[in-house]
Amino acid sequence: MTDTLHSAHSAQTPARIPIIEERLTGLPLLFDSLQLESLSTQAQKLIAQIDACLPQTQCGLCDHPDGCLPYATAIVTQHEPFNKCVPGGQPVTDALAQLLGQETLPAAPSKWKTDEISGRPVEVRAVIREADCIGCTKCIPACPVDAIVGTGKHMHTIFTDLCTGCELCLPPCPVDCIDLIEVEHSPTELERAQEQAHLRQRYHTHLDRVAEQMTNRSRAKPVVSMVEAKLGNVANQAIDIDAAEAKSTIAAAKLRTKIKKLDKQLSVRPNPAKQAERERLQAELETLLDEA
Repeated sequence: MTDTLHSAHSAQTPARIPIIEERLTGLPLLFDSLQLESLSTQAQKLIAQIDACLPQTQCGLCDHPDGCLPYATAIVTQHEPFNKCVPGGQPVTDALAQLLGQETLPAAPSKWKTDEISGRPVEVRAVIREADCIGCTKCIPACPVDAIVGTGKHMHTIFTDLCTGCELCLPPCPVDCIDLIEVEHSPTELERAQEQAHLRQRYHTHLDRVAEQMTNRSRAKPVVSMVEAKLGNVANQAIDIDAAEAKSTIAAAKLRTKIKKLDKQLSVRPNPAKQAERERLQAELETLLDEA
């Protein structure tokens, strides 16, 4: 990377490049901290080109929880490794290497198998087990593209055709009722570009709405999906959650999570103390389920 990528704004040429106008103008407030306008035109163009290569899942697996654009910026301004995009896999890493004029690197590993057609990790979609959903709404603001709809004490639903498989809805769920399923998805190059543009726009819309709610005290409330209206009959399928039942369900989910963690540890190395702890937790879970 040459020093011209970091030259001051005064060194920029007056003309704006179309890809810069398309991708780096009118951005959400969150990206003001990137100070893109202070960079040279050459740097901005490269950032925009890198951003266009990235899959726009906004998953944060590249260590940039605020999305693909901050990662693209870091590659240019901080010389961050260009092979950290997990969902993009080797194809995206190779494309970025070519764009940067560098030798390619092995892509960051994924826990999902490689799709034989795309060469990327197989795509996954999140699905809510609606019978187990307690309507806590914690997954809704976690979705970067507003693919989850629902309101308090109503079962939630995920639009799988909008889901990016980012997995960000999993950690907030207190009852562990969200599963990931593998899907076959082999878009053409043009179709993938269109999908990425759509996901990017949805993410920016999500960020704009969150920023508005944060700055408007009169509207301070949990973030809900912009596509909630599309579930016209969900509101009529309310699940009346008894407070004690909800508390018991959450407690059971937490116990299962602890047991799963111990199972993984014990599968690697036996440990009497952890085995005893696992048996204690299992007994506590069984008692809780018997009382339910």
